[in-house]
Amino acid sequence: MSYSTANTITFFFALLAVVAAGIAVSVLVSALIGDRFRVIANLRPVAVELAAAVATTAMVGSLLLSEAIGYVPCLNCWIQRAFMYPSSLLLIASLVTKRTAPARLAGGLSVLGLCVSIFHRYEQAVGTEIGGLCDAAAPCSTKYVNHFGFMTIPTMAGCGFAAIIALTAISVWRRHESGDTGEAEESVDVAAATL
Repeated sequence: MSYSTANTITFFFALLAVVAAGIAVSVLVSALIGDRFRVIANLRPVAVELAAAVATTAMVGSLLLSEAIGYVPCLNCWIQRAFMYPSSLLLIASLVTKRTAPARLAGGLSVLGLCVSIFHRYEQAVGTEIGGLCDAAAPCSTKYVNHFGFMTIPTMAGCGFAAIIALTAISVWRRHESGDTGEAEESVDVAAATL
């Protein structure tokens, strides 16, 4: 694949990551100020659908980066994939079954994935691997992509994880506010802890 094609593809995914980060920040700010601008209220009806779209797009994007473009995933990339791929399947299962448990689990996996993304991005920022876990053939500090001066692959993954966390949290709030009891009340506590 030519450099210009690869750059166009990665730029597209970087733009999607900015949108995902915007969703996560908007939900967080709205939760803190009382949803004055009705961001949460407007996203609630499609929160699980959007979370599934984010996770599935991140999964497809990671496969394009490694299989089509040829970027070699490092150990941290594989760990992030281990959290993102099941999240995609769980969110789709939540859509199909209309149950909150798969979405809650996807939200929890995304919290762990976000932690790995932050750690991976830190390794890239300092330019070295911490702990020597990465392979010399695929170092974790390599920046295959760097759009807008900060948007690297782990940053894109982190934006996706943050959006999934925010969207699954408001999907659980939606069920709680609609009068569900039991499972939904427990999920609000879990979702609130993840924010």
